[in-house]
Amino acid sequence: MTSFSENFASLWTESSVRLIATPSKTARSSFFYVQEVGHFQTLPGYFTEREHLNSYLIVYTAAGTGTLKYRNRSYTLGPGQLFFIDCMEHHYYTTDRQNLWELVWVHFYGGTSRGYYEQFAKSSNPILSLDAASPIPDMLGQLIRLHQQKDYGTELLSSRLLVSLLTELLLSASQPQGDMDMLPHFIAPIVDFLDKHYTEKIRLEQLAEQFALNKFHLAKTFKKYMGDTPNEYVINLRINKAKEWLKYSNVPVEEIAARIGIDNVTHFINLFKSRVETTPLAFRKKWHSLN
Repeated sequence: MTSFSENFASLWTESSVRLIATPSKTARSSFFYVQEVGHFQTLPGYFTEREHLNSYLIVYTAAGTGTLKYRNRSYTLGPGQLFFIDCMEHHYYTTDRQNLWELVWVHFYGGTSRGYYEQFAKSSNPILSLDAASPIPDMLGQLIRLHQQKDYGTELLSSRLLVSLLTELLLSASQPQGDMDMLPHFIAPIVDFLDKHYTEKIRLEQLAEQFALNKFHLAKTFKKYMGDTPNEYVINLRINKAKEWLKYSNVPVEEIAARIGIDNVTHFINLFKSRVETTPLAFRKKWHSLN
């Protein structure tokens, strides 16, 4: 296994903050946890270069200018921008010598950190520009304050805060450019149509023709704003309705399949199992045993 390597120039002001945390066994096994957190006002020559560290890193630019080199690309960061990277991969970041970088950062690990990172990394760009109203900078500040005044609740509160921070980060990363009020005019009518007709066989070509759209443009734009393709959206509607019938009725599985628009009960069972990780009958039995 390749070993951890790091090279750095620890050039920052005396007022800068760097807090190192050693997680408890419970935190390592169950929580998201902070490894290091801080707020640097850098001096000329500041840089960090490392790889093969089991850690994820978020660095937010409070002021000045910084440069990140990651995955064979170079990025310039200004105020209001952050980067989110996997520290197992080689990375290098440094301050601009004239416009000194002020950064707030957290190294963290544990929980489902990898899952959050992989969702973020679906974009090839590790840089995110935050809206002026984003709560992320304040969340980073809260993590610093939590670790300056550590007590018995610090690890739990840090874990909760990291989840909130990562959730907000993914929401910010997935939001299309511009305000959500600028949702394309055809998305809401299509969603309304699918909500009302999910039991029917709806082909993409039919949907495109009905709404006078190019089918490729429809599919791409729908996924951009709704998170799923029209077909996936319909499947989720069907699964959710099936759950409702399984929980609150004794309607046979075969009839439920037909009611949600799936003629082949075997296909329904396989589809349900692939999405819910259990069969419809097992789902029903488990739910009914709780009531």
